[in-house]
Amino acid sequence: MKIKKLFIAELIFIIGVFVYLFFSTAPSQIYPLSGMTILEPDFAFEIANGEEVLISFDGNFTEPIILNESSNIFFPPGVYYWKVKRGFRESEIKNFTIQGHVSLDLQERKDYYELYNSGNVDLNVTKKNGKIVEIIILEPGEFGEFEKDNSSYVGGQL
Repeated sequence: MKIKKLFIAELIFIIGVFVYLFFSTAPSQIYPLSGMTILEPDFAFEIANGEEVLISFDGNFTEPIILNESSNIFFPPGVYYWKVKRGFRESEIKNFTIQGHVSLDLQERKDYYELYNSGNVDLNVTKKNGKIVEIIILEPGEFGEFEKDNSSYVGGQL
């Protein structure tokens, strides 16, 4: 009878250890926090016990984007859902928002002006010289070259 009780106690202990290990080694998200708004799209995900980060535009992950350590991705403004995966295990689903950021930089070069979209949204740039001379669309990270004259430049979110 003592051997049977000892066997049951050992079995309960072993099951408890496996349950603890199962939950303590589950993949989890550290950053970004759920519901967080991020201004810059070049942030890094922080995870624990995971191999991949799954990103989706919807909470059902119908078409997920899979990221690993070497992945580099640009996030346009919007709401994203994410979770961490390791093997067959997945973390809970969290979300974050990339906020739109409008920024237009003008650099004077020797023979021209260089306008650079340093924000994270498409820009509609209007070149004016008394009247509208030219309209150009600049995507994030894109630049346009304009000859030097007495024009002014106005950029706005598309």
